[in-house]
Amino acid sequence: MEKHKKLLIALVVYVLLGLLIWTTMDDVPISIAGGKIGIRALTLAVVAFFAVRTVLHWKAEKIREKIE
Repeated sequence: MEKHKKLLIALVVYVLLGLLIWTTMDDVPISIAGGKIGIRALTLAVVAFFAVRTVLHWKAEKIREKIE
């Protein structure tokens, strides 16, 4: 499978996971470092972190292919 298609599939999976998180989790606040954040927002932030990490890895691979 082409790397570009794999990236698109991964991003679609992240979006679907985000939608599932949004629809199934309550936005109950939890205390972190003296502040409060919703558990839904925290979970979405973790999924977003992995999505950004996936895109950065894909871009790094493209750069490495051009160097070789």
